Amino acid sequence: MPTAIKQVRDLAMEQPSSVRVFERFGIDYCCGGRKSLAQVCQEQQIPLADLLQGLAEAAHATPQMADPWTTASLEDLATYIVTACHGPTRLELERLTTLAFKVHHRHGATHPELARIQSLVHQILEEMTPHMEKEERVLFPYIVGLERADQSGSPKPYACFGDVANPIAAMMAEHDIVGSALTEINVLTSNYQLPDGACPTYHALYTTLAEFDALTRHHVELENSILFPRAIALSGKK
Repeated sequence: MPTAIKQVRDLAMEQPSSVRVFERFGIDYCCGGRKSLAQVCQEQQIPLADLLQGLAEAAHATPQMADPWTTASLEDLATYIVTACHGPTRLELERLTTLAFKVHHRHGATHPELARIQSLVHQILEEMTPHMEKEERVLFPYIVGLERADQSGSPKPYACFGDVANPIAAMMAEHDIVGSALTEINVLTSNYQLPDGACPTYHALYTTLAEFDALTRHHVELENSILFPRAIALSGKK
């Protein structure tokens, strides 16, 4: 069946990546999604070719894979984390907050676990927002300064927190809190398995949760296993 005559709702079910495209164009893919792409484009004055191109690009997009970071500069690694992890994390948490609210509001009466999922999404938002701010404003700049001082033979930069291991320990403890929340969400959703009859917004919530889980674990792995140990080792050098 040509894509243009498929219903928006069906496409959202078949191709999870289409949901982000529909959101970008302001297209209702849930309750109002029982219309063909061509009809929606005509009603909302959206160029059909632009929408089809967006859907095709989303379907063929491949996740960005990080290069090995064990030998790259700490500055480059910190920049990558801010750009490829912190930025998307903020956007995904905004989407998840909206999706979790909508799905709980509509389906919470028959799926009581949605109340806890919404609460956990809020908990992650409350934890990650100041966490990333502290890394970007304080910890990462200090680590970069530490590396630059080592490269130039200059004295280590002053830190109000003492040894760099102190804030790193705090960041890793916060990682554990978020990891526990994600694990609980995984259990509550049976590893993101949708219930029978789930609507497109339900699909979008579970798909986004699964993607956010993978993004966060990649993010935490880069920091816990590479950036932080290397920073501590550099701090310990004479």
